[in-house]
Amino acid sequence: MHIEFLLEEESAEAALHVLLPKLLAPDVTYQCYPHRGKTDLLQRLPGRLKNYARRLPQEPGLRVVILMDADTDCRRRKAELEKIVAEAGLLTKTTAGSEQPYHTITRLAMQELEAWFLGDREAIQAAYPRVRPQHFSGLPHDPDTIADTWETLWRVLQEGGYYRTGKAKIEWAETIAPHLNPERNMSASFQYFRQGLAQLQ
Repeated sequence: MHIEFLLEEESAEAALHVLLPKLLAPDVTYQCYPHRGKTDLLQRLPGRLKNYARRLPQEPGLRVVILMDADTDCRRRKAELEKIVAEAGLLTKTTAGSEQPYHTITRLAMQELEAWFLGDREAIQAAYPRVRPQHFSGLPHDPDTIADTWETLWRVLQEGGYYRTGKAKIEWAETIAPHLNPERNMSASFQYFRQGLAQLQ
């Protein structure tokens, strides 16, 4: 099996390159395709998906995962993605019947990808040892309920003495992701992503 991941930005690619070996079977290969933000991904998606629809008869082991930030409206974003996939002639787990095979899944990082990092506070502290438990004070248990996730992660890191002069989203992904423990992550959207991958394999 080979899975191709269509991503919103390079920070997602940086995180997945570390996370996917923990989430995929050893014999599964993958390739990540980051885009220049949500608009770029949405514009390119119909053409890319139609290409996958043409390839699938010759490549039955091909699978496609679309991962995007939900931002403020999860249901609307999910429906938008499912519609684009259907128009390309592909089935997702959502649109396939119980006995129909599907080759594509759509997954959303609730609000933003940084919620997945905030879902594992031990990983953040391992990556940035000056971050202390009190720096998470006041944050909800479920990071998917935080509206401004990357700003919140940046604030936590700044309180620990890191990144006082500027954000570094790709570097955060590269630094925190190696310490993430999929099983303890409190982000429901991360667990939904993890379950989707398990069912796709």
